[in-house]
Amino acid sequence: MKHFYLSMKGDLYMRTLALCFAMASLVSAPMAAMAESPWTVKIGVSQINPKSSNGLLAGAYESDVSSEIGLTPAIEYKFAPNIVGEVLLAIPFKHDVTLTNKVGVSQGKAASFKHLPPTFTAKYLFTPAAAFSPYVGLGLNYTLVYDEETQGILTGTKLKGKDSFGLAATVGFEYRVPNSQWGVAADLRYAKIKSDLTLNGGDIGTLTVDPMVLGVSAVYHY
Repeated sequence: MKHFYLSMKGDLYMRTLALCFAMASLVSAPMAAMAESPWTVKIGVSQINPKSSNGLLAGAYESDVSSEIGLTPAIEYKFAPNIVGEVLLAIPFKHDVTLTNKVGVSQGKAASFKHLPPTFTAKYLFTPAAAFSPYVGLGLNYTLVYDEETQGILTGTKLKGKDSFGLAATVGFEYRVPNSQWGVAADLRYAKIKSDLTLNGGDIGTLTVDPMVLGVSAVYHY
């Protein structure tokens, strides 16, 4: 009788243990799903380096756009292990425009403008499960141009720049700290940015920025 009781007790223990494992599996499944959230946030700093020659304006002046540094936050969503969609945002950048006449004499700073360049990119990750993951991406850039100001030889005139829409590309990598939601990333981007300009309502040409953008970011995976 004692052996029967011990057998029943042992069987009850095993059944209870099996039930506990089953319940633990049910509870851990949604937790694992939460741990694999597709969302990522980046907070970065980028340097925008416009191409060396930015276009001939009014048929007489070669333009040059200054390089600038600013904050570039981004949000990513992972659609598949290797495929990520990214929206790159920015604190508005302000650039100075200097002019040089046809004989090579600088006319100094003649204008400035601000722009907001959100970029939408589809990225391919080569090693998504590894700590070090290089990637490439292709997307579209929309640049909002505003707050144009004039000075120097353009003092007293009204300058207006048209918004820009063009292709964008990126190469970079992310290093994720092992057993952590944090990482760091670095990338090099190219964006096709051109703005048609008017001065006092008349067309004066196209300002071609087409920058190379170098960025570094702190990364947090949800």
